[in-house]
Amino acid sequence: MTAITGGPAPMRCEPLFRPKSVAVVGVSATTALSWGRIALDRLLRGGYGGEIFAVSRGPLDLPGVRTVGSLAEIGYGPDLVVLATPAETVPALVREARELGSGAVVVFASGFAEGGNTALEDELREAAGDLPVLGPNCLGVVSHPAGVQLSTTVFLDRERVPPGPIAIVTQSGAMGFVLADLLEQAGIGYSYYASVGNEACLSSHEIGSDLLDQPDVEVLVLYLEGVRDADGLRALGRQARAAGKTVVALAVGSSAAGRQAALSHTAAVAGDHFLLASLCRQEGIHLVTDDDQLVDAVLCARKGTTLPPAPRLAVLTMSGGAGGILADNLTALGVRIPPLSGATRAKLAEVGGVEAADENPVDLGGNIDRWLDRVGDLLGALDEDPELDGVVLYLTFGDRFREPYHRLAAAAAAMRTPTWFVWACAPPGELANVGRPDTVLPSIGALVRRLRVLVPDRVPEPASHTTADDRPVWTELRAIPLLEGAGIPHVDTVAGADLAAKARQNGWPGPYVVKGDAADVPHRARAGLVRVGVTAAELPAVLDTLQARLDEVSTDPGRILVVQPLLPHTAELALGATRDPLYGTAIVLGAGGDRAEDPTAPRRALLLPATPEQRTELAAWAGDVLAAPVPAVAAAIDGLVRILGDHPEFAEADLNPLCVTGDDLVAVDALFTENAQEASRD
Repeated sequence: MTAITGGPAPMRCEPLFRPKSVAVVGVSATTALSWGRIALDRLLRGGYGGEIFAVSRGPLDLPGVRTVGSLAEIGYGPDLVVLATPAETVPALVREARELGSGAVVVFASGFAEGGNTALEDELREAAGDLPVLGPNCLGVVSHPAGVQLSTTVFLDRERVPPGPIAIVTQSGAMGFVLADLLEQAGIGYSYYASVGNEACLSSHEIGSDLLDQPDVEVLVLYLEGVRDADGLRALGRQARAAGKTVVALAVGSSAAGRQAALSHTAAVAGDHFLLASLCRQEGIHLVTDDDQLVDAVLCARKGTTLPPAPRLAVLTMSGGAGGILADNLTALGVRIPPLSGATRAKLAEVGGVEAADENPVDLGGNIDRWLDRVGDLLGALDEDPELDGVVLYLTFGDRFREPYHRLAAAAAAMRTPTWFVWACAPPGELANVGRPDTVLPSIGALVRRLRVLVPDRVPEPASHTTADDRPVWTELRAIPLLEGAGIPHVDTVAGADLAAKARQNGWPGPYVVKGDAADVPHRARAGLVRVGVTAAELPAVLDTLQARLDEVSTDPGRILVVQPLLPHTAELALGATRDPLYGTAIVLGAGGDRAEDPTAPRRALLLPATPEQRTELAAWAGDVLAAPVPAVAAAIDGLVRILGDHPEFAEADLNPLCVTGDDLVAVDALFTENAQEASRD
């Protein structure tokens, strides 16, 4: 037989979303509000056209439904079996469905691992074998293209917008329908919904992967109450990007990683949410923090709107006050409001209508009725500026200018440069009449929320951490050959006795940096073992003082003082790494020096393995945001990756600061920490 080719590959979850026959087990003949009866009624009202069976102990009079006393009585395995029965009956029914040849099972019942009964869930998993089982403890499945709605939620009784290119996979059944409702209120219909419950057999990532393969799905929405499989989430992002689609994730909860003890600055700030945000950014997943922001992310995804790091926006407003508020709020997001180029200002002047200012924000003044017909051309002039990444138009009221405002909304939506039209105090119902929620927004707050999806770099993290004394440490002096062997320059350093004489012999006139170097004092500054800006005259006394302090706080037999010339520099970076049990190895890059643990400082992570393009993207971000030389940053990242590959025993790495000196990066401090378990084997 010749294989049939073409079209989407068959899904393992196909019976969940396009079943040719459905059997609902546990349909009460006397109780209309039983879960089985509710699910069956919703299936009938949804317009499902396949065969329907009700497994019930009593007779039922439902047109189009065949009532049987057991699954075996059907005579074959239905494509989809829905179990609305007590938890203790589920494993045997799942086994029966598998033996009959059914395609998939949905289990509503709770009382499994979520309630502490892991043995019953193990029994369910064993009974299922390779049979796809959704749940247990789930709220069912919806597939509008197939007329399938098998859930007990009252949300399905409401009128809905037409199905759209959205699939929802959720670890909370109710929250998934809340997201569906918010999307529909924004005019975005969904086609598929799956509540995964305990994920005993089918994971959210497997279901999401199958749905991304469907041609009628453009955006996959995930609600995750905890990331259980970082590699699976990463694979979803890559699959979506390869297919030209998007994953939007609303994730809550934290892993044990965020509670680990940390010796380095890097590990202290690389908490669970920071690593999750980094994974999502790296793999093209839009990570959001609340339900409203999820709608914003879906709108951006459907329109294909993206912004670079530290994007440059122009603001065009009829209100100077609003322009100031916009500038303040956008700047706080990490957005730049740069002066407009001379060429763009000339074009604005040629169009006319700019009464109050032609800088940025551009203040159009209050005489809107005199120049409203020119605003579209002003937008066009900004659209032609290659130095702008986005445009914001802010207008108010418009009661007498509804049609011109509608035309401006259409013009903004059609611009090459991402553009948003804030129509403040619009006449009641007018924004809905415009029908462009991806472009037209009601307030500055709504705009800020939308842009936060596109400029998500600032992820606040707790700055608290504990220490772990059983972790061996590679001090700076021990790490210098490691760094230089990996191509990461380190500041010249002398150690041992007669340090003042050695500094003079090296031709260092001062000022100097003097530090204590000991494996049992990883945080030298906190222990009073770092002095910066020491003059040649002060050096002998400072050496005596720090030696006494080092002997006081350290018992390391290899403890020693080091002296370095104070390196002139223009910026400080922190480059480090941490090994996370869930997310794997993460390279962390951000502001350095005393800002290394500042939760508001700019910071990004790169999860390994990473492609050359992803490494280049991180280096380019450092150039834009940290004023760092991009080639030198790229070389430092590559060097640290090599070190980590050569030393799997390293749990943490911390190069802070890396000083920017012209086109170079020079390390002036370093710390590597080994895993405690690695040390126990030595």
